[in-house]
Amino acid sequence: MNKIVVGDADSLIALAYKDDANHEKARQVAEKLLESCYQIIYPNTAILEAVTTLKRALNLSDKAHLVIKQYLAGAFTVEYINEDIQTQASQLFNREAKSKKNTIFDAVVATVAEKLSADSIFSFDNWYRKLGFILAEEIT
Repeated sequence: MNKIVVGDADSLIALAYKDDANHEKARQVAEKLLESCYQIIYPNTAILEAVTTLKRALNLSDKAHLVIKQYLAGAFTVEYINEDIQTQASQLFNREAKSKKNTIFDAVVATVAEKLSADSIFSFDNWYRKLGFILAEEIT
């Protein structure tokens, strides 16, 4: 049986940016996941969100390009969203994302985690707990 964790953009950002508040925690969680043979799968939208945040919001163009280089080199296992995932994520977003902190991208991560029967979500966003998911830091 495969052990699967779905990654959110915040974990990619924390791994790429050493001054991120969750950098050390993200590094430790990633190491433990890999040691325990978990496969980390990122929705393509999480990669795009991380790249956009690194470049635009954090003004870290070099880190944004690092993530893109890693993607192009095949460093990530990627789940590309399709119409079904987008529809389900949109329905979840309409139902559950009442805070402005919760985005459609978060709903995509949750939908992919449900679709893949993931063991947890690699994120530091407590919204996933409210939806009934376990965060990766809790299984490592």
